[in-house]
Amino acid sequence: MLKKIVACLSVIGFIAVIAILATSGTKTADGQEVTEIRVAFNQNEQHPQYLAMKELGEKFEEATNGRYHMTIYANGVLGEQGAMAELIRTGALQMAIVPCSVPEGYDPDFAIVGTPYLYDGIDHMEKAVTGGVFDDLFESSRKYSFKVMTVYTAGERNVYTTKPVNSAADLKGMIIRVNDSPTYIEMTRLMGGQGAAMAQSEVYTALQQGVIDAAENSELVFNDFKHYEVAPYYVYTKHIVHPDVVVASTEFLDAMTEEDRAIFEELVLDSTKTEFATFREKIEEAKTVITEKGTEFCYPDVEEFRSLCQPLLDKVANQSDVTKKIYNDIIALREGE
Repeated sequence: MLKKIVACLSVIGFIAVIAILATSGTKTADGQEVTEIRVAFNQNEQHPQYLAMKELGEKFEEATNGRYHMTIYANGVLGEQGAMAELIRTGALQMAIVPCSVPEGYDPDFAIVGTPYLYDGIDHMEKAVTGGVFDDLFESSRKYSFKVMTVYTAGERNVYTTKPVNSAADLKGMIIRVNDSPTYIEMTRLMGGQGAAMAQSEVYTALQQGVIDAAENSELVFNDFKHYEVAPYYVYTKHIVHPDVVVASTEFLDAMTEEDRAIFEELVLDSTKTEFATFREKIEEAKTVITEKGTEFCYPDVEEFRSLCQPLLDKVANQSDVTKKIYNDIIALREGE
C-alpha cells in the first residue's frame, strides 16, 4: 500500500500523502481492523454532495459495526479532479466524486450521461439514475479498475448574462464562459453564442470587465460566487442537468464480503436520493437569495434551444449501441412510457 501511495506522490502532493497515511491502521474498541474509506471531493462541507456522502459513510459504519470508517477530503485538498481516477485505479484512494468527464476520458460512451438537452430537469435525471438506465454502463467501468457507483446531480445549468435574453436570437454573438469541454463549446455555438473556456475563479472578473458576456451554471453557483452582482439576468435555457459521478476502487469493492457490498450498494442508492432532494432544497434557498439581490429571471422557449442542439444530442446518442439504448430509455422516461 505504501508503494502505491508513494507512486502517486507527484499527483497529489506531499500534504495529501501525509493526510492519507495518518488515517491508516485503526481498530475498533474490540480489536477489529477498520477499513478506511478515503473520499476525494472538491466542494465544501455544506455542498449537497458532501452531505449525502457523509450520511452514506455514517450509515455504512453503523451497519458494519464500525468495521468501515469514511473520511471525506473536501475542498480539493487531494488535488485536481482529473487525477482522482488514477489514484483510485492504484488503490491509494477508495472513492471520489468527480465530473462525468473523468470516466468519459476512459470510455466515450459516458458522454451520454451529461449530454445537453437529454433531460427535462432534475426529476427526469433522477428517474434515469435510480431506475437503472445506466447500470450496464456503470458496471462496464470495472475494466478500468474503478466502478462508477451512481450519479449525484450538480444542478440544472442555465445561462446568466449582462443583458436580457428571451430567445436564441438574443444570445447571438455573446461570449459565454463554459467548462473546458468540446461538447460545451459546440453546444454554445449551436445556441448562437461563442464558448470561452476559463476557470470558475476567473468568471466574476471576466464578466465585470466585459471579457465575456455571459456564463452558465446552477442557481447555487450563481449565488455562491455572487455572479448576480455582474450578470443580473438569469436565463432558464435548461441546457444541461449536470452529472457528477461517485467512483470507487474495484480493489476496495472486491475486498468486501458479499453481505457488506450489498449493504454498501443499497446505501449508495439511498444517498443518491438524498443528494437529489438536498440539491433541490439548496436551489430554492439560492433562488430566494438571488431574487432578493435583484436578479431578473428570463424564460425563453426551451424547445427552441433544444431543437438547435438536437444535432449534438443525436451525435452522442448514436455513437454506439450502448448510447443508443440509454438515449431511448431516457426518452421513454420523459414521455412517461
